Amino acid sequence: MFKKILTNIYVVLFVYIPLIAHIVCSLCFIFGGIAGGKVGMKIFVVSMFIFSLTIFIFFGYFWAKKFINKINFATYFALFAFLIYTLICLNLAFIISGWSYSDKYFEMIALFSNVTFIPINFLFIFSGKPLYVFLLQIVFYGLFGSGIALALLQKELLRPVKKPMVILISIVLILTLSFVTQLLLRNSHFLPYSVTKFEKFIENNKNNNHTATLRGDLTLKLENNFPKLDGATALCLVFLSVYEAMYPKMQNQYDYARCSSTPQAYNNLINGNVELIFVAAPSNAQLQIAKEKGVELTLTPIGKEAFVFLANRQNPINSLSIENIRGIYSGKIKNWREFGGENRKILAFQRNENSGSQTAMQKYVMKDTPFISPIQEEFHGSMGGMIEGTANYRNAPNAIGYSFRYYATVMNSNENIKLLSIEGIEPTVENIKNNTYPFTAEFYIVNTQNISQNGQKLIDWFLSEQGQALIEDIGYVPIREF
Repeated sequence: MFKKILTNIYVVLFVYIPLIAHIVCSLCFIFGGIAGGKVGMKIFVVSMFIFSLTIFIFFGYFWAKKFINKINFATYFALFAFLIYTLICLNLAFIISGWSYSDKYFEMIALFSNVTFIPINFLFIFSGKPLYVFLLQIVFYGLFGSGIALALLQKELLRPVKKPMVILISIVLILTLSFVTQLLLRNSHFLPYSVTKFEKFIENNKNNNHTATLRGDLTLKLENNFPKLDGATALCLVFLSVYEAMYPKMQNQYDYARCSSTPQAYNNLINGNVELIFVAAPSNAQLQIAKEKGVELTLTPIGKEAFVFLANRQNPINSLSIENIRGIYSGKIKNWREFGGENRKILAFQRNENSGSQTAMQKYVMKDTPFISPIQEEFHGSMGGMIEGTANYRNAPNAIGYSFRYYATVMNSNENIKLLSIEGIEPTVENIKNNTYPFTAEFYIVNTQNISQNGQKLIDWFLSEQGQALIEDIGYVPIREF
């Protein structure tokens, strides 16, 4: 009888439950696919919950009613064994991957953690949700066990085998606590899913006539050999305004004017794909790449801008010192209450390496002080194709981030975000002009030794009265008085 019970338990655990799980998941994906989009995902989640809750509990209940008439430690162990195994695999996957779902080792352990679930496992991993592999198994087996517990309770057989049972429960609790601890550690390195996004895509500006009009008649006319332009997102409106005013209408504007990003713009310039870029100063790494390729970079300042720090408007802190910020981003200061704010952990966002704002942060603020590890986010794609990236600013109540004034207040204005004063000085246009704001930075047109005659003419034009007026009209601070 005892052997029969154990045999039936393992048949259920490794055959019937996976079979029902495949049916449930297939139905949920079908329902979700028919509806599509966010509605489809809601249907998927709700239907998954309803199917799981009903089918697996009742399956466990009726199975126990039929097959279990007595219970001992061996029976309990058979029921707990797979839960313990799954929790071990889950913790192992976290430890090996360094808490990253996108790591190939996390995905491989998830895929083969339960051979009978491989089709479902592959589906979730391919969808960029490898953690669901483990959670799904825990939920399914847990619901089945709940059904068994109900049947045993009804039969008055639910009496724990004292000492051995304590050992089993202790193992499960320790493994669960280990998983929760690692999940919390992950949230200190990766972006919590609940935090809202701040940044908007630059296309909103490029395609909605947000460029400025020149004052007076155009003082520079280019007939041919138009310089190819690129630049940082925050400076797109500067050179796109010139492009609209000076360049003829072309079938494909991206032949002569791109708006990529600071790192990509420097790459395009160094590789000879464009002639002029509008950016912040290069990082040491970008200078090194140019040197290795025999490219000489010439930087011409054409305007000034403030490097600013962003916080949620509800945050009572309005000003920080340079040492405060350095303390936050070096990891020495971790809670807003250290400045007299609320008892909240500081969520300190960074930008990706070699971006204009990250280079400015290193140059003006951190200097030789090392950064803490940046908060990460994962972009889900196909199996093995997820990408980890440094998380840009999200406007959580306890967040702090950095950008440039114009980008944060004009191109991506948000009434729920405020700019922090530094040493009590606000990043206003007047304070940028008189250089009292501590983090006032120049921005540049950058060219190589291969600059054309028209390229040099365009640089000179930006330093003329009309060019500097354009800088001011767009919303930046001109480099020269005019």
